[in-house]
Amino acid sequence: MKNVTLSGGENTPLGGGTSPGGPGMPPRRPARGKALLPLVLGVIVTISAFNVFAHRENRYEQLATDVTRAIAANDMRPVEKDFNAIRRPQLEDRAKVGGLSDFVNAEGKLKNVKEQTPPDAKSGTHRFVATFEKGQRAEDLTVDADGKVVDFHVTPLEAK
Repeated sequence: MKNVTLSGGENTPLGGGTSPGGPGMPPRRPARGKALLPLVLGVIVTISAFNVFAHRENRYEQLATDVTRAIAANDMRPVEKDFNAIRRPQLEDRAKVGGLSDFVNAEGKLKNVKEQTPPDAKSGTHRFVATFEKGQRAEDLTVDADGKVVDFHVTPLEAK
């Protein structure tokens, strides 16, 4: 067996034979980047596909969802700031909000709110379908130029 030294002397790998890089060169390591490339590309494609096909609430769907939850809880304080200052006093009408709360809660727990505004709708008006455990309701939202709620109506969903 040959003597192997770390500095000077004969440059022989511990296992014997010569180094793949030639004398004086460290042994080559397998290329890891090539093995990871398909995995990384697969993850990127999967995430991209999810982002394209997954539904995300738009700004108005989120607003309608928040207002619907506040109505169901019979507590409009969490969404007061989202309403036009002229309309805010109506939020304090406990009888009106309570009646609307009963109407909404009759359908069970809110699942989601999806916008279905027609393309020819007047600017600032939005139409939604709110899906509950037991059924659906139509919701109409009107916002002013500042994006504040001017009107919010919940009605039975008309059959098409």
